[in-house]
Amino acid sequence: MKQPLFGLKLVVCGYELERKEHRGIAVFSKGLIYSLKEAGAEVWLLTELSPSDIKGKSQLPYSVRRLVFMSRLLDQLSSGEAYPYDDSTLKRWLRNKPLLGWSLSISKVGRQWKRNLFPQRKIRSNQLSFLPLGQLISSPYQSCERLAYLRYIDGIICARDCFTDSFNLAKRRSNQKLQIDLNGFDGIISTSPLNIEPLNTDIFVQTLHDLIPFEYARTLDNLPSFFQRLNATISSRRIFVSKDAEQKYNASILPDTHCDAKRLASKVIYQCPSLHFPEDALDWEANVCELTIQSSEDLHLHSLNPFGFLLFNSSLVPHKNILFALRAFMESGVERLGVKFCITGQPQNDEYSNTVQQLANKHKNIIFTGYVDEATKRHLYLNALALISPSLVEGFGIPVLDAACLGLAAVASPVGSHKEIQQMRDFDTYVVLRSTLDTSDWASAIRKLAMHHQDKVARMSQNDVQALLNKIRENRILRYNLVQKIINIEFTNSICELLSPAKNGKPTRLDLVN
Repeated sequence: MKQPLFGLKLVVCGYELERKEHRGIAVFSKGLIYSLKEAGAEVWLLTELSPSDIKGKSQLPYSVRRLVFMSRLLDQLSSGEAYPYDDSTLKRWLRNKPLLGWSLSISKVGRQWKRNLFPQRKIRSNQLSFLPLGQLISSPYQSCERLAYLRYIDGIICARDCFTDSFNLAKRRSNQKLQIDLNGFDGIISTSPLNIEPLNTDIFVQTLHDLIPFEYARTLDNLPSFFQRLNATISSRRIFVSKDAEQKYNASILPDTHCDAKRLASKVIYQCPSLHFPEDALDWEANVCELTIQSSEDLHLHSLNPFGFLLFNSSLVPHKNILFALRAFMESGVERLGVKFCITGQPQNDEYSNTVQQLANKHKNIIFTGYVDEATKRHLYLNALALISPSLVEGFGIPVLDAACLGLAAVASPVGSHKEIQQMRDFDTYVVLRSTLDTSDWASAIRKLAMHHQDKVARMSQNDVQALLNKIRENRILRYNLVQKIINIEFTNSICELLSPAKNGKPTRLDLVN
């Protein structure tokens, strides 16, 4: 297979991979890393994580200190949170005393204020820590599900607080960007807009997903900061995850005066689906009789009948419109057919998430799992009756893409990116768009799907029903693997066209593999 990016040494920003919950942009980041590696590039991950120094380090050789630092870094990437590795006995004691632990909180707040008031403006090359992953020998973190992307990266670059400082600079009126000296690298790709200016590198690409903070008022983003991050993309090449995002950006962010910016290369690149089936999926996952899902919130076990539940797989934020979907579900009456509603997503610490959780607690047919791992998510998709996605605004809509790739019915809102997904391939067969102005339209669509499945199995014996469900799952897996392979190659080709110079008038492309 051709490797058109061979010889390029590229940096991918890992901000979204540091979050506790891996959602749409994290999926994009992983797909990008995979595609760059497939195309032959040397890939390094940029992170702002920089674990605390080791106590008693003078007693340890440099190689051991390096290994401990690497393990702590990977631990933070794996868990999505910092762990107090070297807390003293006094600190641990204070942390367990509510009346005294405030002193630690004040100290932490003080450090945050200092960082907010005095963000660094430039990170020199000698301030970066370069950690080649080739130095890892059978690290336990290489076996962690969340860190599966490690096999496709060559190293990690640690730039302490680089993303946080860039956000703090973006809040200021000076419009100053955080400069990062990447001497020795050919380029850097951000997976979401960042207020940065790379130095000593030729390629700078920023990815734009949406303008949601401007379009939907109930978001927590700092608007001047978000605008400055978008403004920083004017001087870079740009990846848009949808035509909808590109149109909104060109209309609202890119003024007519920025003619040079318009000439910079930009491209709409549809991202890869997020599910990954193991090699034995046809032998094992296609032949299950029931699902048992553990809630991440209360460790409660939930039993679900295959093809007996609707799936909502998104964050619990207002613009995802989950309460609308729940009203439609209850209005549809499919509960009488034994159909349940399964919600997966990390609850936020706000009134909206509390309302969703309270409703789920009071309603026996609404299952709230909290955030689930990739294996559990895959099992839910494979056995769902349909996916429900009533978003009021979207960047792209990975849940709908995953469903369409599987051949799973998806009832979705008619936002721009959902329309684009429906127009891809044969996805209009599976993606049903319904207006969110009336729950009755959604209740009717849900009822139709449930009744269709009920009529199909009504006159079958139990063995015949199980054989039918096994066949549906088998078809979903086969279809998904085929469509995923094609989309992955198309994604990689598009990235190569954006990054690599044209040869003989045509950009270098990967060959489609049968």
